[in-house]
Amino acid sequence: MGDELDMNFGELRDKNEIIRKYVENLNRLRQLAARRGQVSEGEFNNYLIRHYFHNNNIINYIFDKHTSRILLKTVIERKKKIINFIFLLMTLFIVFSYKHEVSTVVLRNIQSFIYPGMRFWRKATVPIIASYPSLTEYYDESCLLTNPYFQVENLNCDPCADVANVLDFTAVLESRSTTSASAAAAAAVNYPYIFKTQKELVDIGSLQALFEQHRSVFTKDAYRVQSTDDAIRNLDDLFRVFVNVSQGGTGGTPKTGTAPPESHSVWRCNRMEPARLLRRLFPRPSRLPATGVSLERYLLIDTPQAPLYSIPDAECANMFVIQGSGSRTFLLRPTQECRHRCRTLSVRLPPYYGLIYNWWYWKPVSLPEFTAKSPSISYVGSYC
Repeated sequence: MGDELDMNFGELRDKNEIIRKYVENLNRLRQLAARRGQVSEGEFNNYLIRHYFHNNNIINYIFDKHTSRILLKTVIERKKKIINFIFLLMTLFIVFSYKHEVSTVVLRNIQSFIYPGMRFWRKATVPIIASYPSLTEYYDESCLLTNPYFQVENLNCDPCADVANVLDFTAVLESRSTTSASAAAAAAVNYPYIFKTQKELVDIGSLQALFEQHRSVFTKDAYRVQSTDDAIRNLDDLFRVFVNVSQGGTGGTPKTGTAPPESHSVWRCNRMEPARLLRRLFPRPSRLPATGVSLERYLLIDTPQAPLYSIPDAECANMFVIQGSGSRTFLLRPTQECRHRCRTLSVRLPPYYGLIYNWWYWKPVSLPEFTAKSPSISYVGSYC
């Protein structure tokens, strides 16, 4: 690299010419180092700062105007980073020292901006949803990713500690008026119980008829199905697989033909229009407490001997399972927080019956009935 520099200063007599030539060699040396990748321009400037910046008499000669601006900019940026870091530390110290006062002030001032902000965000995302309709599946989700290891610290397990079995409240609720029955159900909200819903049987044929009648709504808002059978991915696949199985009343027999493999399918609905249609087959039980019912619904469609599976959690903690057709045995296991105090319960849920429980204390699994010969349809919802 030194061969490319003119290091002959003996012929020069004037001081300004010597400094000018020195500056030219210094700039050429910087360019050569940067071109060969040996030293970056920043590292070269740092070296000059460390060795020459303390000498104010020669700094104006050694560096030209461009180099001086670069060095000045580097020094200013370093000072800014130090000042910003100190400011950040002071801010964190103040926030943690007065976190209650800070949170109160922040919440008081952002209340008026929450709903306008949400309205603006919705309008801003409408063009994106219109361009990519598949994103609507995530657009309506209240939670995109759940934490499977979530636990509640210091959960009071008294409501489930003394529960020995699942009671049948049908006779108790039917002997009272709707208002008093709702009050009684609300009082026993933490205790699992079953009751007769007094509705018509809902089988695969009923679901298929509703789907065919409102195909456009279900295809748009609730079409996908999750199943252990790889052949079932949507509602059309589901009804095609179950076409050879029908019920004659409550205990029908399969038609002649090849029966589908044992499978468990989940049809989830969390939109208004399909929920209204499903309400025709599964009306809101009059014996439920007079509270708000969540929009999220699940239809669990199982073959007669479908293997055991866990009941999914819904938005609200108070869950209800209505058996539309077929029968299943529900094993209510205590949650991890209450496993040391509460016991495991089991109950058989025949058609027309509903099960009420609270998922703060119970995590049910569904088991097949050994004598079952018809598919099972369970309707799962929640209320707050």
